[in-house]
Amino acid sequence: MNQSDDLSLVTLFSRISNWRLALLRTKNNPAFTLPLAGIAGLVALFVAIPLVYIFLRAVGADSEAWQRLLQVRIWKLLGNTLLLVVAVTSGTLVIGVSMAWLTERSDLPGRKIFRWLLAMPLAIPAYIGGIVHLALLRPRGGLLPQFLENLLGYPVNTPSPLGFWGATFILILFTYPYVYLLSGAAFRSLHASLEEAARILGFGPWKALFFVTLPALRPGLTAGALLVALDILAEYGTVALLRYETFSSAIFVQLSGRYDRSAAAVLSGVLVGIAVIFLWAELRMQGQARFTQMESSWRPSTLVNLGKWRIPAIMLALCVVFTSLLVPVGVLVVWSLQAFLTPETLQAVFRTGSQGFTNFAWNSLWTSLLAALIAVALSMPVALFSVRYPGRLSRFIACFSQVGYAIPGVVIALSLVLLVNRVLPILYATPFVVVIAYVLRHMPQAVRASESALNQLSPSLEEAARITGRTPWQAFVQITLPLILPGLFAGAALVFLTSLKELPATLLLRPAGFNTLAVRVWVWAGDGFYIQSAPAALLLVLTSIIPLSFLLRREKIFK
Repeated sequence: MNQSDDLSLVTLFSRISNWRLALLRTKNNPAFTLPLAGIAGLVALFVAIPLVYIFLRAVGADSEAWQRLLQVRIWKLLGNTLLLVVAVTSGTLVIGVSMAWLTERSDLPGRKIFRWLLAMPLAIPAYIGGIVHLALLRPRGGLLPQFLENLLGYPVNTPSPLGFWGATFILILFTYPYVYLLSGAAFRSLHASLEEAARILGFGPWKALFFVTLPALRPGLTAGALLVALDILAEYGTVALLRYETFSSAIFVQLSGRYDRSAAAVLSGVLVGIAVIFLWAELRMQGQARFTQMESSWRPSTLVNLGKWRIPAIMLALCVVFTSLLVPVGVLVVWSLQAFLTPETLQAVFRTGSQGFTNFAWNSLWTSLLAALIAVALSMPVALFSVRYPGRLSRFIACFSQVGYAIPGVVIALSLVLLVNRVLPILYATPFVVVIAYVLRHMPQAVRASESALNQLSPSLEEAARITGRTPWQAFVQITLPLILPGLFAGAALVFLTSLKELPATLLLRPAGFNTLAVRVWVWAGDGFYIQSAPAALLLVLTSIIPLSFLLRREKIFK
């Protein structure tokens, strides 16, 4: 056999391999595709059950409940909720984008350190920040008014943290990292030629920023704004603490205080409808524009010299870090030290009824970890079907599996109270109902992470494994799964982080005597025992920092 024969055999083998690869790509494998589609559909149905059930209960509610709520409650709640959403979303866009621009596009001194510090408030639940600022600023007995009165010798009126403005201030401080992280990533990926072309056309620096750069960042900004808006719709702890009534707080009162499930279902149906409208609007906005980098030779933009604005920029960044991170963490540390130095308080912290502090911490850890594992496991068939078999059905299942974005924790709790009591009474009043609520609420985060991990993996690796004789399931377990594990860990870390901070679903679904760190912080602070609640709040924040740091490092936020 001569060299030409060898080449012809190589060519023939190559053609046969390409033909087999093409066959594997185009042929629907019923032994794999149909079961995968069925499992993915069951996952989507499981996640969407609360949404469907709430709508059915809302539609089937008595006409008297609808009339009473329409005449008295719904319009006021609608106005309060939408006003808070607009105010907080606008504030987070201003702070998040400005901080991202300073740390990514300017020569701000210490900008690498500021990248860490500006992202860390995401580990602090907004209700814990609200507890701290309420203790500092409340008109009667607040630490700051007392300090000023002792210093000056007469009472000083300080801004009240209660009501609309207080809730807006607190929620902006602890939700702006959503916008900051997404816009920061967009600033880093933006090609330098975009602004250079604008400058050539006569645009000044500020005009280029507002008319060229920010429109190009619109996908990231709208995604961050959507996360903030849905987070505000679902927020209960902060608005209840600061006495500003929204749909979430009203639903909680109807369910836990008045035990009026029909009214709670009606309000929940309206709230979910608002969230679905937000999701639909975001999809429409994203679908109207696409920004694609055409050049392969990417290079970053030149940093802007702040010049005389350097000192004001540093002061602005320090002010944001001070109010959103240093103040709450510093106050929690001081309160915790006071708790440890006071024997009575220390005894109350480490022994409450039949449970101790370690029980609260353990309950938080195992429920959040179990929810993270279940959510990632359930997300895999949905992500695999969506990425490897794109089509209308797979896209519909993937979208349906992410309706948790539109279901606040208090609504999920209501649906589970009604469903489990009727369908699975054996699970009623057990901690596993809390875990199910965490999974339903945060499933979208796991699906997005799994899809992202699979999108970064070429299908040719699985196809090559198929050629060697492996079945689709063997190829997935032996080839795909080990390669996407880092992405799955990221999704699990995100679900773990958000489950740790979940408050309303835990309050409504926990069995008697079952407490988590979030519940104990809320109960103690609600009774006015701020020092007693500080160690649990501080441990909750420190535990949340661990998965957050992992996520930020994995996304290469810090270079």
